[in-house]
Amino acid sequence: MAAAAKAKNRENGLAIGGVEVTTLDRINTAILQVSIGTVVMFTGLAGVWGLASLVSAIAKSGGITGLAKGFIAAVTGQ
Repeated sequence: MAAAAKAKNRENGLAIGGVEVTTLDRINTAILQVSIGTVVMFTGLAGVWGLASLVSAIAKSGGITGLAKGFIAAVTGQ
């Protein structure tokens, strides 16, 4: 039964350079998963970096009110 299904798959499927399309689809899917995973990882890293920067700024300015005052002074130029 499996041999008949495999033969039918070869008849109906395309072969590009001796590699079946289903194999190419699996390779493309794996490449996409790795690419998306890498983007998500770097996005998470940027988020953690931003949070660490915010905590550092709060600590250096003496609290949230000091941070707000410093931000307003930086924006208005006073």
